[in-house]
Amino acid sequence: MSQNWTGKSLGSSFFQNILGFFIKYGGKYVAYFILYFVVIFYTSLPSVRKKASFYLNRRFPDSSALARFVRVYKLNLTFGKILTDRAILGIRGESEVVSSEADKQLCRDLLAKGKGLIILTAHCGCWQMAMSSFDFLPEEKYVIYHKSREDVDKHAHELSGKESPVKFIDPAGFAGGSIEVLAALQKNAIVCAMADRVFGDKSNSVEVDFMGGKIKIPFSIYKIAAAFETPIAVIFFPYKGGGKIDSVISDVFYSKTKGARRAGDYLEDAERFARALEGFTQKYPYQFFNYYNMWE
Repeated sequence: MSQNWTGKSLGSSFFQNILGFFIKYGGKYVAYFILYFVVIFYTSLPSVRKKASFYLNRRFPDSSALARFVRVYKLNLTFGKILTDRAILGIRGESEVVSSEADKQLCRDLLAKGKGLIILTAHCGCWQMAMSSFDFLPEEKYVIYHKSREDVDKHAHELSGKESPVKFIDPAGFAGGSIEVLAALQKNAIVCAMADRVFGDKSNSVEVDFMGGKIKIPFSIYKIAAAFETPIAVIFFPYKGGGKIDSVISDVFYSKTKGARRAGDYLEDAERFARALEGFTQKYPYQFFNYYNMWE
C-alpha cells in the first residue's frame, strides 16, 4: 500500500531491516534518532525530491529552493516516523488510537443498518495502520489491496508474526474483486478501499478537480455501494506523533448511482471524496504520500 521510491525508498527492505534492528535492541527513541539522519540522506537524492515535488509544488506553489528542500525533508520525515511507529506496532504491539467516541458511535450506527460499511481513505496519514483503529467493532474487516512483486513493504502483522486482523481482497482478481466485496457486505462486514489511486484499467476512473488540476480516481466502489445501498464513510487517519493515530470521519454519504453506466454519472461521488482529501492536505500538509505525478 505504500508508494516505493524506485528502490531508494523509506519503504525498502534495507530500511525496514535497519529500522527493525534499532527498535528491537535500542527502543523506539533510538529508532527515531537514527531516522533523522536516514531521512537527510534520502532527501538529498534528486530522484526522491522530484517524486515529492509533484504534490508539494501544488500545496506550496511559491516556495524558494531552500524552502522546497525543507518541505521535502519534513514530508519524508513524517512518512519515516509513521513507518517507524508501524514497525513498533508490529514488533512491540505499541500504538494508541485517539479517535472520538462520536465517530466510533457513528460507525456502529452505520453498521446497524445491516448493509455493511465501505470506508474510503487515501495514501495519507497512518493509512497502513488504519484498520487497527477499528478493533472496537466486532464485524469482519476487509481491505482491497494488491501487492505487486516490487512491493517489499511489510504490514504490522508480518512484523509481529501474528495472523492479520483483516482479510485482503485483490483488485487484480476476477471481476476486480467486486464479487468478494459484495459477499463481504452481505455479511455486514467493513470494506476499506484506497480511493485516490487508479489500479489497472483507467477506463474505470473519473476525472475530478484536485488542488488546482485534474486527476483520475476510481469509481467502481461507488457502483458497488449503490447496488447494495451501503453507506460510505470517508475516513482519514492523521498521525499525531509518538505512536498516536487519529481516526477522523470527513464525510458520510450514500451513492445515488444505482444503474448508472457512464463514468460521468459517478462524478458527484468522486468529487465528494476529492474535496475531503483536499481538506486533509490543507490541515496536514506533510501527511500526503502520493510520490508520483497524479496530475499527469
